[in-house]
Amino acid sequence: MAGRPRTVMERAYSEIKKKVMTLQLAPGSVIDDLGLSEMLGISRTPAREALFRLVSEGLVVSDPDRRGFFVKPLDIQDLSSLFEAHMVSARAIGRLVAVRCNAAGIVKLRKAESKVIRAIEHARPEEVASSNAELHRLEASLAGNGYLANLACSIHDHGQRLGYLAFGGATAWDTLEQHFIEVQKDHSELIDAYENHDPDAAEGIAGRHVLLFRNRIFNFLTDDTAGSINLGGDILPSMQLSRSNLE
Repeated sequence: MAGRPRTVMERAYSEIKKKVMTLQLAPGSVIDDLGLSEMLGISRTPAREALFRLVSEGLVVSDPDRRGFFVKPLDIQDLSSLFEAHMVSARAIGRLVAVRCNAAGIVKLRKAESKVIRAIEHARPEEVASSNAELHRLEASLAGNGYLANLACSIHDHGQRLGYLAFGGATAWDTLEQHFIEVQKDHSELIDAYENHDPDAAEGIAGRHVLLFRNRIFNFLTDDTAGSINLGGDILPSMQLSRSNLE
């Protein structure tokens, strides 16, 4: 019985995080922890513990004055800092993986790559975003540097929210064909560079891949589907996000 509370908290954490990542809990929205606990069929305590864990990961913000929680919004400065950190970490990880990755690691990367390909083929935005993030978290773990891996996991958590939105969650799928061709090309060539133990090539491709993702996000923010975004303030909360216009 001693392990049960932790199991309940972990389930609550996974469920709430999924809602954040797929924008069922929209950026900037208030989180009703009591309502969440009732929906999940658990007590309020593990729900709050899960929310505090998400606070520590930067996906949820705690408001001590009102003793409440809300989903962290994204603004221009957040995006700029996110991509700056993403570029630095991706290039460093690329070099380290090329030097340190063994044959078993390459097999794992190819398997993770195939999950991204299947998600793209099936046109499933949530799976595209999650499998892409999973591939890059694996990549970070294979670099053999725990500090970089922790940084990369945080970056890909925040990037996964953006990825869901820009990889079809609120975008016509048929407009993404060329983007996904380039995504798959980058993934394949990056893993080839790892297999060939070529750190210069790996660093270059990793940087190119970050730019591809960054450009997709900014293209999304300036196209017609995001025309109501107020770029002078919060980006995502100013969009009238709902399940109806994400499906």
